[in-house]
Amino acid sequence: MTSGATTGVPVPAEPAVRRRLRRRPPEPVRRALGQYVALVGYYLLIAVVLLLVTVLGVKGAADASARLVPFLLAAAGVVFVGRRVIPTRQRWALAVAVGSSLAVQLACYYILVQVVGGGATELDGNSAFFSVVLAAVGPILALPAMLNLLRARRWFNGERERQIRADEIGARPIADPLMGPARAATAALPAPTAAPTDRPVAAPSGTIEIGAIVPLPASAARDRSAAGPLLAVRDLRKHFPIHGGVLRRQIGTVYAVDGVTFDVMRGETFSLVGESGCGKTTLGRTVLQLTPPTSGRVVFDGYELEDVEPNDMRPLRRRMQIIFQDPFGSLNPRMPISDIIGEGLLSQGLTDRQARDKKVEDSLEIVGLRREYTRRYPHEFSGGQRQRIGVARALALSPDFIVADEPVSALDVSIQSQVLNLLYDLKRDLNLTYLFISHNLSVIQYFSDRVGVMYLGKLVEIGTVEQLYRNPRHPYTVALLSAIPEADPRRRRKRLILKGDLPSPAAPPAGCRFHTRCWLRERLGNPENCVTQEPEVRSLGDTGHQVACHWTEEISQTTVSEAAAESPAIVAAAVEDE
Repeated sequence: MTSGATTGVPVPAEPAVRRRLRRRPPEPVRRALGQYVALVGYYLLIAVVLLLVTVLGVKGAADASARLVPFLLAAAGVVFVGRRVIPTRQRWALAVAVGSSLAVQLACYYILVQVVGGGATELDGNSAFFSVVLAAVGPILALPAMLNLLRARRWFNGERERQIRADEIGARPIADPLMGPARAATAALPAPTAAPTDRPVAAPSGTIEIGAIVPLPASAARDRSAAGPLLAVRDLRKHFPIHGGVLRRQIGTVYAVDGVTFDVMRGETFSLVGESGCGKTTLGRTVLQLTPPTSGRVVFDGYELEDVEPNDMRPLRRRMQIIFQDPFGSLNPRMPISDIIGEGLLSQGLTDRQARDKKVEDSLEIVGLRREYTRRYPHEFSGGQRQRIGVARALALSPDFIVADEPVSALDVSIQSQVLNLLYDLKRDLNLTYLFISHNLSVIQYFSDRVGVMYLGKLVEIGTVEQLYRNPRHPYTVALLSAIPEADPRRRRKRLILKGDLPSPAAPPAGCRFHTRCWLRERLGNPENCVTQEPEVRSLGDTGHQVACHWTEEISQTTVSEAAAESPAIVAAAVEDE
């Protein structure tokens, strides 16, 4: 990121795009593809039924089969051809697909007119019945498919797109051992230079210390810029429609993620922190394309991901994995551990059962579980062991990038430390890159290189661990840090309690989204621009520290101390440990 020359607004560096993956077809085309498949299946099913009743010797079935089976097979073939040419996006493909649907409809209408109008006098009762069923049901699927294609006719623009191959994405062979030669290629990548890879960061003190601006180490800045980001997110948005009424019309929108921009460098841990409901998990799932984004860009190692075709996204799944928050709900209780972990390997083409089982056992051994646990079921494990299984599942495909969605929030404190140490060691040994999501600010401080603070779908502050914990520059970050529990019961601290509840993401406040709860705004006399103007993300010099606040320069140790002391005036409580 570089700061603007006059406004101070950071100008995101354009990520290097190696290739844009094929996008999913628009919704009308996807519906049409499904309707074509249903139509082919329907015709084949009727043909099988006719042949079956002929074999069983039903009266009149032989005559119906002789008349209708050739037509059914021909119609299924015509529709199948139309379905196959649609993904080419050529204009002639649109003509072929629409023509196949129209031909089938005309044939069905002709049969219906002949049977109902009495023109087909040679048909007996069974033949007439099958003919009417065929003629009536066929257009029900063929006509909507044709209309959907015509609605999306602009999608057929003649652009030729090629499916990406697994050998193009730089993924390591999934059959290799996790700690074997397959990891040798990662040695050339720059190792993360921030504190968590070398030493744990000191535990936070009970008092927020607002000091001088903490610069980004020059060596770290050079290494990161030279390597380039592994993941680049630009103005990413994910909106969920709210439907209501008898007709289920859209009556609102949930702005879960609303314009997020950040980079994740190779080998670092970028953490997201914020209250429940601020969009952290949605952001992580959208980055991995588990949830298609509404708009914005996601570039992973030069491959642009935007509503990607599943067949193109599948090879990249080897390099992008997720550790889910719930260790109980994320494991299928009806599958043994060998199938749970090996399912991803099988879908990626590792069909050799022995090689797959060996890979599963290696993954379990790396996370500290016994190799013979592969035939057990999830209910036979504790919560911590289940989370280790989730980590093993993510590691089985030898990924480069892992989204850790609150991986320790559902575990006991003693187990949390074990899983965190495991993730810490795996990052060091396997040179992994993490997008780490958590509520625990102490865990974030220990585990992270850089931190992004989210509030109501937006990033309000981004910086290194030292910058955010020594010198928070956003009122929301200050309030979050004041809530960190103090380990020493003899020490007293004061905490800023935010008034009110988190606003609904379906109706976010105008201007600064934090102004309804901001202690700094009330202390400054409720300035108008907090309500009328949305704050731009600004860079604080050349430190790499970014903040979205109109009045960040007013935050100091003095203002924080006075705000905590004046709790009746700003609805902030001074909480003292007993």
